[in-house]
Amino acid sequence: MVVTLWKKLFRTIKEKKAQYLAAWILIVISSTLFYAFTAAGANLVDNLDSFYQTNNVEDANFIVQKSLTKPDQMEEQLNLQLEERLSVDVSMKEDTVLRLLNETQTINTYSVIDGTKLQSDQDILVDQGYAKVHDLSIGDHLELAGENFIIKGTMAIPDYIYPLKSTSGFLKNPDAFGVAIVKEDVLDNWANTHSYFSVQFNQDNKEQFKKILNENNHVLQWVDKQDNNRITFIKGDIAAVKKMGESLPIAILLITLVIILILLWRLMKKEYVQIGTLYALGYNKREIIHHYLTYASMLAISGSIVGTLLGWLLMHPLISVFAAYYNLPVLTTDPHLGYLLISLLLPLVFFVPLTYILVRRVLNIPPVILMKGGKVKTKVNVFERIVKLRNLKFTKKFIFRDILRNLPRIGFLSLGVMFATLLLLMGFITKDSMTYLISDNFKEVYHYEYEYVFNQLQTEPPQSGQVASSVPAAIETKDGDQSLVVTGLKPGNSAIQLTDMDGNRLKFDSVIINKSLADKLDIKQGETIEVTSQLSNKTFSLTIDYIADSYLGDMIYIPLKQFNQLNEYPKDSYMSLYSDKELSIPKGELASKSLTNNMVTGFEQIIQPLNYGIIAIALVAAVIAVIIMYILISLLIEENSYKISLMKVLGYNERTIQKLMIGYNIWFVILGFLIAIPVTLVSISAFLNSITAEMNITIPVKIDWINIAISFVVILAAYYVTILLNKRSLKKVSMHEAINRSTE
Repeated sequence: MVVTLWKKLFRTIKEKKAQYLAAWILIVISSTLFYAFTAAGANLVDNLDSFYQTNNVEDANFIVQKSLTKPDQMEEQLNLQLEERLSVDVSMKEDTVLRLLNETQTINTYSVIDGTKLQSDQDILVDQGYAKVHDLSIGDHLELAGENFIIKGTMAIPDYIYPLKSTSGFLKNPDAFGVAIVKEDVLDNWANTHSYFSVQFNQDNKEQFKKILNENNHVLQWVDKQDNNRITFIKGDIAAVKKMGESLPIAILLITLVIILILLWRLMKKEYVQIGTLYALGYNKREIIHHYLTYASMLAISGSIVGTLLGWLLMHPLISVFAAYYNLPVLTTDPHLGYLLISLLLPLVFFVPLTYILVRRVLNIPPVILMKGGKVKTKVNVFERIVKLRNLKFTKKFIFRDILRNLPRIGFLSLGVMFATLLLLMGFITKDSMTYLISDNFKEVYHYEYEYVFNQLQTEPPQSGQVASSVPAAIETKDGDQSLVVTGLKPGNSAIQLTDMDGNRLKFDSVIINKSLADKLDIKQGETIEVTSQLSNKTFSLTIDYIADSYLGDMIYIPLKQFNQLNEYPKDSYMSLYSDKELSIPKGELASKSLTNNMVTGFEQIIQPLNYGIIAIALVAAVIAVIIMYILISLLIEENSYKISLMKVLGYNERTIQKLMIGYNIWFVILGFLIAIPVTLVSISAFLNSITAEMNITIPVKIDWINIAISFVVILAAYYVTILLNKRSLKKVSMHEAINRSTE
């Protein structure tokens, strides 16, 4: 008898192969995405943690006014590690800089990605992004400021895992900036070198250390690890990869679960007589339950196995692309058995229990009623009783009645379209939000080309440019300290131009907080906050006068006079210069020099691959939309085959039948699309806020109406593809079915 049931199983699947294949593809997609993204994210976290631990990433770096005289005593007294670092920026060509760093011994040591370690003073290692863009290979000769070097390979260092020119930068641009490592003594006699210190704490005594530094010295710059975008940005992006891998596939699985349950429910309703006959032939409930569970189990097991294998193959290029973008050495690749087992078992765990409940519900019907085809339902549902259809024409009355009698199926159709649209809009929103942040918001706020940061406080008025000063600071919150930057500007400063949320221009004669920081702190205009300087540990109160429409960095702007008073700096002193043109400032006086144009160029470089990603997402979304709509509409045709056959007998042409039975679904496709727009905006906003919570940036959610229109066209195209695929099924319905039933 078991053999008979197996034959029936394969016969049924063969008859409905298109529907079952479509459901199986959804399981494969969900398992592939789940395992690829979660395992890739976990491997990236493992490699990052291992790299940081092995290579001793710094806890902070700082610049002091006078060189430290007895660093060894400080290390012993405070149980910490200190290491001085030398760096110099060498111009390769116009607007292209290579930063040379000396090889360190204890903190921020390098790892070779490709090639060999440094052995002589003529050897140099460069970061792989810069090497790739500038076509530099192992063995090439490189002339820097009159010195000749031989490229020994590519490397990674933990404090430049994301090679930004400034610790507060946002987008790398390997065409304009790169990092290289040379032997320790190469930079000792190099002109215009910049010196700073890296520190690692073995106990919680950072504030004590800063206090000792400020007793006999003056801390000019302090950057904690968590505020260094070169170190932290990778964590936010890894979090995004893992969150995407955990949320999207489970959503696809849930939709697939409902589809499979609908398939099995329709199958069992059609097989009431067969189930009753199986009872009569001596099959028990356990055997019948096992038979119908096999449908879901076969789909779940085979789909998850294939999906997990594809996920394993996809995981490796994902890790490679991510590691190359972030200059991260891939030390190990682990299958992560936890995610592997979840990927294999999750579809089974989802499908089997609910399928069991469904089958048990059918088997609770008495065998006699099953053999008669079940009870004939004549009860009109509450919606059909409320809506009055008598005065409508036949076609409208027919369509409305069909809608009211199939509300769950129509609701699920809208839900499926909503999910496919969400997936489709996600790519467009990511691009449009980044475009707004960099191309629009950045250009609206920053109206200068060059930024010069001095390595000492300046008191003499500059010959050109607009002055500013900044200090890293923190605000104590219930979730821990929130890092920020307090910047002092003269009231008439025009290099930075801010507007309030209504578009009104703001002057720097008041205290201004940007929208990014205001949202994180939930600060309103007029509130007072306590801010602690990370350089001097002094705490001062600031009353917020305005909130600026700016999202780049967590910033508070105050008048420069007030800034100097609060920090006890000399009157009219400053640390930075903003200029529209390049200034002749000796390199020995500068801590850094940066071009705002490099950020925009870097953004343009990453937008191109993002466009390819959007196309890939659009294809996946379209496939999912086609699968969901195809299954539901094909089930609709099967369910109403008698009505369709009867209409053919009565002389209705296929176009009219399609309009009556299927055509109205387009309105629910449009409804699903419209619902998806606000749902996607809210979901993406929460997603972006979660991954940027520990980054000094907020990404405002934006979408261009043109991209909404493109998404709508893609969803409509998917719908009409579905109609074309189901036309054959509509044609297959024969007039004989209605005639045969009428003669029974």
